[in-house]
Amino acid sequence: MGNSIYTIFMPREAFSRKVNAELVSRALQELDVPAYVNERHDIAVDGFKVSGSAYKIINKRAYHHGTMLIDADTATLKGCLSKGAHKSSIVSKGVESVPSPVTNLRNYSYTIDHQQFCESVLYEFIRDYNDGQEIEPIVFDGSHVLPQRALDMADELQTWDWIYGQTPEFTNRIATEFKWGHVDGMIRSRHGIITEADFTSPDAADAQSVTVLSAISNALRGCRYSEKAMETALEKINTNVPGLINPENEEIVQQLVQWINKRLI
Repeated sequence: MGNSIYTIFMPREAFSRKVNAELVSRALQELDVPAYVNERHDIAVDGFKVSGSAYKIINKRAYHHGTMLIDADTATLKGCLSKGAHKSSIVSKGVESVPSPVTNLRNYSYTIDHQQFCESVLYEFIRDYNDGQEIEPIVFDGSHVLPQRALDMADELQTWDWIYGQTPEFTNRIATEFKWGHVDGMIRSRHGIITEADFTSPDAADAQSVTVLSAISNALRGCRYSEKAMETALEKINTNVPGLINPENEEIVQQLVQWINKRLI
């Protein structure tokens, strides 16, 4: 795909966005690519980004995950990253991505490839973090068995706490049309817990839909933000208000559950 991916995993106290970006930038300079780190800690060449980064700091660990455009289809990439093409209903208090023009390293070197990039980054990593002592790279394929620590980390990356539990506050605003009326919804979450929810239908003609929407709004508060949030909310409703969900409104409930579940993930 013409894009290399790298991850720097280190103790939290040693982590620095700028230092890691400068490490990769120096690796490119060693390959005669005039890379530098801009004010947003992006790696760039002649004003064009060649790398994007994401960071995760949790407990005593820090992760710096980055990409490197070597010979990618930038036209397709721009289409995928265009905000106009993929309007999000989520507004977050996290660090917002700023659209920037991008380019490939291939425009500055006819010989650079994935292997050269990896070797150069490894050299800089050894110099900065291993006192210049050589490290033997391990290439994993189907014949290798991953160390147990790596398997444990892979399991951790799939947990609710990792995916949602450390997220900054965000608001998810959604809307849809049902035969019985238009519905507007708002779900606010902080650290993976729904702190506020509000579902209304300005043109609902019957009390059943209004009652169900109000009950779901109240029940979602305090639930974990996940694909199981609605399941937990319905359990709370059935426990706290037995009979509120009944044969008369069951179809409305199921429609709302299916819709909200799809918009939660």
